[in-house]
Amino acid sequence: MRQRLGLTTLWTLAALLLVIPAANAYIDPGTTSIIFQALIAGLAAAGTAITMFWSRIVSFFRRDSDATSRDG
Repeated sequence: MRQRLGLTTLWTLAALLLVIPAANAYIDPGTTSIIFQALIAGLAAAGTAITMFWSRIVSFFRRDSDATSRDG
């Protein structure tokens, strides 16, 4: 019984996916502004993260360059 229910569900979903009508949708002007705001927020967050960890980033690269100059 359980296998038959699963098979029926699978066939029903397959039939529904094949019969989906065209959406005739458009991108609302508000959507563009939301995408733009998300992009700006991502850039601001990345800038803040870089600012907060700048000394660690620089010290990481300085240690590597100092260690190679001492060894050589």
